[in-house]
Amino acid sequence: MSPVIFRSQVRTPFNRGREFGEVFAGKVRQTVSTYEALFARVAKRPYDLHDLGGQALAAIAAFAAPLHEEILGIAAGAGLAPEQVGAINARTEILAYLGVQLRGECSTVVLADPFGAPVTAQTWDWYAEFAGLWLVWEIPHADGHLTTTVTEYGIVGKPGVNDRGLGVHFNILHHQRDGEGIGLPVHVLSRWLLDSCADINHALQLCHAAPVSASSVLTLVAAEQGASAAVSVELHPGGPALVFPDAGGLLIHTNHFLADAVRPYDTEPAAYPDTLLRHDLLRRRLTGRTPLSARDLLGALNSHLGSTGALCCHPDPALPETGQYATLASICLDVPGGTLRALPGGPCQHL
Repeated sequence: MSPVIFRSQVRTPFNRGREFGEVFAGKVRQTVSTYEALFARVAKRPYDLHDLGGQALAAIAAFAAPLHEEILGIAAGAGLAPEQVGAINARTEILAYLGVQLRGECSTVVLADPFGAPVTAQTWDWYAEFAGLWLVWEIPHADGHLTTTVTEYGIVGKPGVNDRGLGVHFNILHHQRDGEGIGLPVHVLSRWLLDSCADINHALQLCHAAPVSASSVLTLVAAEQGASAAVSVELHPGGPALVFPDAGGLLIHTNHFLADAVRPYDTEPAAYPDTLLRHDLLRRRLTGRTPLSARDLLGALNSHLGSTGALCCHPDPALPETGQYATLASICLDVPGGTLRALPGGPCQHL
């Protein structure tokens, strides 16, 4: 099965969003209703979702006004309140605000070559009920540049790449200070980096300026003139922290903090230690191995060790699907080419 690939025909933010919302009205509404059910199911405190969505919209407008306009357009096209679409763009922040620590999602591997192109891959793990609610969105801009992202219907971005030599992989993290209000959604930041940055230094500056309220790691990958670089930006309230590849150019990230300064505040390993096992397995599979292709990286991610907490994870068929994790997509970025491959399901389905 191939993913849905949609290329926007409109290049102004509000109208681009409205076009998307009109074309995918049913999917956007389904995504909103599925997230509203998730919030209700897992919340550990009372909440006003309309208010939380409004707080997210205000944070987005202050940091990335064009994406605020795009979200308003999506809502208009899909016949939803702007706060509903704002809320799903802030799903990580709202879950943190509600006091929920979910199992970490995603494992990322990058090999950055100082004299060549980078090679990248990641799994995207999330609730199985969202398996049919994502697509590849190609976004031409008025200045002629192109952003391509893998995302959920109604959420403006996630992992992706632009045509200026910059790519982003995406993993969730958990920090003791997460959930103190609703800050800039990390999904919006990921998309804004791709829309607005022509180089990795600008992207790092934006990450440092981002007022986030929930933690995630954006692994930035850059390629230019026969050289490549990568850095994992561990976003957290009061952050970020930066993690660079090893001496061989290998950079691996799962769902725990790697920067020494942040580790004491990391709540993931005690709650869901599978993140440590996944990182260790990838390190042992890949360290010292060069050259590596995207297929090699997918091969390293193809492990069911740890069952529902594995690198390539599948729901337990003995349990209800709702509330179970699955690897929804396997994603490789071609940063020099400005394109990506998004393969539905885990690596085991494509090797």
